[in-house]
Amino acid sequence: MLDRDSLLRRAELLRKQKRLKEAEREVGVVLQSDPQDVEALIILGHCKIDARQFDEAITILKQCLQFDSSKDYIFYLLSFTYYQKSESKKAINYLKEALSIFPYNPGYFALAAHVHLDEKDYQSALDAADTGLSIDAENVSCLNARSTALFRLNKKDEARETIHEALAIDPENYITHTNYGWHHLEKGRHKDAEVHFKEALRINPNYAYAKQGYKSALKSKLIFYKWLLQSNLWLSQQNKKLRMGIIFGLWLLVAGINTAGENSPFQYFCYTVMLIYFAIVIFSWIGSSLANLYLMATPHGHYILSSQEKWSAGMVGSSLLVALCLLGVVLFANSNYLFVVVVVASFAILFNEIDFPIQPFKARGRVLFSHIILSTGLLCCLAACFSMPIATWISIIYALFFVGFIWSGSIRSTI
Repeated sequence: MLDRDSLLRRAELLRKQKRLKEAEREVGVVLQSDPQDVEALIILGHCKIDARQFDEAITILKQCLQFDSSKDYIFYLLSFTYYQKSESKKAINYLKEALSIFPYNPGYFALAAHVHLDEKDYQSALDAADTGLSIDAENVSCLNARSTALFRLNKKDEARETIHEALAIDPENYITHTNYGWHHLEKGRHKDAEVHFKEALRINPNYAYAKQGYKSALKSKLIFYKWLLQSNLWLSQQNKKLRMGIIFGLWLLVAGINTAGENSPFQYFCYTVMLIYFAIVIFSWIGSSLANLYLMATPHGHYILSSQEKWSAGMVGSSLLVALCLLGVVLFANSNYLFVVVVVASFAILFNEIDFPIQPFKARGRVLFSHIILSTGLLCCLAACFSMPIATWISIIYALFFVGFIWSGSIRSTI
């Protein structure tokens, strides 16, 4: 006789132990007997979430709703799945359904707070976290969300008190240590950040956000990267209107240069601002890869970098080195091949968008576009060896592609 309850208890235990395939097999036995068993389907859906098979999880959980739409936990799992897919509107809608059925689960408010944080709606995130804490004052997930929201709202003292409280309740919580590490990075205290990221990785060596923070803390020993990281963190905290305003405000500077009188102070001001902006843009593209080159020479960095990061860093460094050598040849020979040097140097930016090993026939989107631009640049360099007029025309096409690529990337990062 089928012992359904024992099978489901065993399946849930196996899921918590991350033995997902075994858990699915146990659930499968129950579903063979009753394909509409909602509890079994919930566990199966949860297994798919844990395996990051989000589309399969959504299909299973929506199937659950067809059989029983009264369970708040199904709506919560759907909300969490859409949150993992960065589909905030759907996540919030399903979470509202869960809360309408059972409005007393602090975990639901914690998830709402984190969704609002992703949307940069910090006041709503704080409100949701506070509501969850009114139900359970020691809910660490709510405390973490609250501390992050308070930091973003520039309420630094309250934020520090909250995160201290979270650590006191659960000093082994890797998410709390990771959040603390990022808060230190925002303040430029990379040594303090490194301590917390190390602790987070000790508790959970596979936590990607802690790995990212630890790498950033190590790279922050380089002054240029530290400044770059701080500016990027500041910009990421601003609302979309301000970030878009910074991008399109450059057009006003260009107009200012054209309308200002020759050698006027305003014209010099516009040129200075544009020079600083383009320097920041260039370093935002290649700064991380250059810092990764430094990490590759350190004991810890060499092991924490992924294969993709190592390849990208190596190719960025190589393209800049080749461009520097070519520049020496061009200046020494007093030739007209300076545009080739610029093209080769610009490859450093493209290598940040290319996946390694390169698979030109499987690429999509911006990766495919970067392949096309890189091929155009290589064709330009090759043509320069045989026909300067042809190379000049190809370089113009390359420049148009490249500028469009940079600007589209800048606008995309602000949305």
